[in-house]
Amino acid sequence: MNRLIACIGAAVFVVSLIGPGVAQADQLADIKTRGTLMCGIVSNNPPFGFQNPDTREIVGYDVDFCKGVAKQLGVKPELKALSLEARIPELTQGRVDILTATLTFNPQRAQQIAFSNIYFVSNEVIATSAGSANHTVNDLAGKRISTVKGSSDIPTVQHVLPTAQLVSYDDAPSAFMALAQKKVDGYVMSESIMHRFIERLGPNANKIAILSPPVAREYWGLGMKKDEPKLVEAVNHALEKMESSGQSQQIFDKWLGAASSYKMKRDFVDAPIPG
Repeated sequence: MNRLIACIGAAVFVVSLIGPGVAQADQLADIKTRGTLMCGIVSNNPPFGFQNPDTREIVGYDVDFCKGVAKQLGVKPELKALSLEARIPELTQGRVDILTATLTFNPQRAQQIAFSNIYFVSNEVIATSAGSANHTVNDLAGKRISTVKGSSDIPTVQHVLPTAQLVSYDDAPSAFMALAQKKVDGYVMSESIMHRFIERLGPNANKIAILSPPVAREYWGLGMKKDEPKLVEAVNHALEKMESSGQSQQIFDKWLGAASSYKMKRDFVDAPIPG
């Protein structure tokens, strides 16, 4: 019994010397030991994440960022398709290591998870009928603007066009078709989705014009669990390396740039998210 008590005492003494911090998990070390980075991704949102109809492989802007960060960490990428609603729960419950999943920063989310530096900026734009008298955003004051019920675009319009008449639809395609059919004077949506809808009009695509400048900017970051500073630091370092090497620009050009159907221009660089 005396020997047992002595052993327990020695063990307690060693733990007290080492300190309680050692018992805490280090997710970065776990990822490197495992040799894989599990990325949560939205797989039905082209060009960010979607299934290639020929290969059935999930591809896109977010996928390439998952692969780029994994390479910088020295591990292999793995993908897990998630719904929009499941993104943060899957992360906080440890089922994925990181979210490369069209995740917009906002203060409420920042209380739940950690965000990396910027890897994409979504410009919110207003489109109108080409050839109309609406040449600037202010020209739409007091006019009918279509939105999607419950979307974050509604407060954006209310802020920039407080006198506009909002006409809300159940989904984005319906709201866009209201503009295409001239039932409304304008439609607000993220630039990438707006370009996708316009392209689907085919020969009638030139009947829709996107007004500039954007009415809002939404900053996207890679999501990680809180209290994992080593992982956040490593991911930010990976993004910095991808930026400096030109890889981030190449990914943008591949999926969204002038040679793509979106024909967008990258107007941001890797940097901390404002606020």
